[in-house]
Formats: sequence, structure tokens, C-alpha cells
Amino acid sequence: MDNTVITIFVVVAAVAIVLQMVILFALYKGLRQTSERMEGIATRLEQQATPVLTTAAAILDDAKPKIAEITTNLAETTASVRTHVTQVGQATTEMVERARMQAARLDEFVSSAAQKVEATSELLQHKVFSPMKRVRAIISALNVGMSFFKSNRPHHRTSSESVQDEEMFK
Repeated sequence: MDNTVITIFVVVAAVAIVLQMVILFALYKGLRQTSERMEGIATRLEQQATPVLTTAAAILDDAKPKIAEITTNLAETTASVRTHVTQVGQATTEMVERARMQAARLDEFVSSAAQKVEATSELLQHKVFSPMKRVRAIISALNVGMSFFKSNRPHHRTSSESVQDEEMFK
């Protein structure tokens, strides 16, 4: 019985080893097919990518001096723009200062003109209008006096004159 168990064990082990060998062989075949497909894909990719990479390299080689020139021009332009911005800033500051000075002068001029207009108005009031009011008052008084004297004077008209006067107004 001991031999039978050992024999069964050896047979089972042999079958397991053969089965493992079959599985490993199948894996080897599958891996080899996959490897061949990957090599084919890599070859096609290399064939298709090589012209693209060559063109890209040529474009980069051609663009290097242009990019360097663009960079140089950009640096020069930036320096020039900074200089102009500084000059514009200075000019703006100067213009603002001049505008402030002109505004102050205009304010002073307007204030002075307003004071002169007020002084002239007062002068006209005291020197011209006050005497004119007095003259007007005197003239009004004379008119009232004349009216008073006219109203107190008797009217002597003849009857023919009054008839003629009445006919005129008819």
C-alpha cells in the first residue's frame, strides 16, 4: 500500500508537471505572438514617425535663428516702450501741473473779476442810481406841483370854443 500511494502521488505529480508545462508552453506561444505584433506595430510607428520627426527637426533648426531674432526684437521693443512710457508719464505730470497752475490763475481771475463787478455795482448804486432817484423824486414833485397849479386855475372858455371842442370829439 505504501507503494500504491507513492505511485499515485508520482502519477499526480507527473500529470501536474505536464499540465504546467502545457500551460507554460501556451503562455510562451501567446507571449511570442504578442511580441511579434508589438514589433510590427513598433516598426510601422517608426516608419511613419521618422518623416514627421525629421520634418519637425528641420522646422526647429530653421526656426532657431528666427526665434532668437524675435526674442532680441522683443527685448528691444520692451526697452523702447518703457522709455516712451516714462516720457509720456513725465509729459502727463507736466501737463497736470500746468493745468493746476492755470486753474489757480483762472480762479484768481474769476475772484478778482467778481470783486470788481461788485465794487462797480456798489459804485453805480451810490454815484449814479441814488442821484437819479433824487432827480426822479424832484421831477415827480414838480409834476405834482404843476398838476396842482393847473387844477386850481379857472377855465375861461367861450361857449363857441366849447361847442367846437365838443364837436371835435363826437
